[in-house]
Amino acid sequence: MSVWDVRYARQFAEQLADLPGATYDRVEGPVDILASNPGLAHRYDPQYEAARPPVPCRSYPVPRTTKVIYLVTDEERRELTMLFLGDAREDPRQRFERMGW
Repeated sequence: MSVWDVRYARQFAEQLADLPGATYDRVEGPVDILASNPGLAHRYDPQYEAARPPVPCRSYPVPRTTKVIYLVTDEERRELTMLFLGDAREDPRQRFERMGW
């Protein structure tokens, strides 16, 4: 299986840079895994309209953390764009309010 290209949206890169070292490493590992196995991320389809992100995306919970990676897949280009790093403890109705577009 070939590896997909991975891009970081500006906000995701900033969120990643602000993480403590151990959490940073725990997020970076799954990004590499998703590059080889994008099907591991599930279609994000929240129950609340207010919890919907500005674009359709997929989500992947980062093991051993409260972090959730939200990403967009482009199958034609075989490209993943890491959009946003959420926290599973957040109110889902307000999750994307701090997301810059």
